[in-house]
Amino acid sequence: MEPFDPSAVRAAYHVAAEDYAEAFADDLLALTVDREVLDSVAEGIAGPEPVLDLGCGPGQVGQYLAQRDVRVVGMDLALQMLLVAQRRTGTRCLACGDMRSLPFGARSFSGVVAFYSVQHLPRPALRTSLAEIRRILKPAGLLVVATHLGESEVYTSTFLGHEIATVGGTLYGADELRGVVERESFVIQDIRYRDPLPHEHASKRIYLTARLADG
Repeated sequence: MEPFDPSAVRAAYHVAAEDYAEAFADDLLALTVDREVLDSVAEGIAGPEPVLDLGCGPGQVGQYLAQRDVRVVGMDLALQMLLVAQRRTGTRCLACGDMRSLPFGARSFSGVVAFYSVQHLPRPALRTSLAEIRRILKPAGLLVVATHLGESEVYTSTFLGHEIATVGGTLYGADELRGVVERESFVIQDIRYRDPLPHEHASKRIYLTARLADG
């Protein structure tokens, strides 16, 4: 399998789902920037449509928003990760799918939050995913992308102590990411950064907030 093949990514998160939740699901307590960004999402959502937690993992981001009265649908590529999210959070608003072909109708969501999921796309596929996000967002819908800063790609064949088929991660420059998002008809509202926690991958993080320009 190719390192960015969805099957490879799905298999990696399937086998490591429990360990991933153990390692990362409680990190929001220590991440001021993440909480501030999510608080701004909760404050900035308009209308009855839900927010999509894209690449929801064990559900901590969606749970944080739900505790602030935001309707949330979680989506992940790995079914086992969704089962972990359901057990941890109690939610049943979950879907299994690929962010390059979202299983939702047009204008179904008021916002999309993608925390640490777009790195699993090969660089050319980011625009495909953003086009899908644009399709499912209502006019003036909100988008937040959190991902790793850097250059080129990184590869690994181990994940949280598990031997896996090699998977890739795409690292973006801040200007590069901003340019791709703007080309897909989004208007940037805010960009923030943070350094990694000791147990995280050693890359600086970017949090980009934007709104759909056709609102």
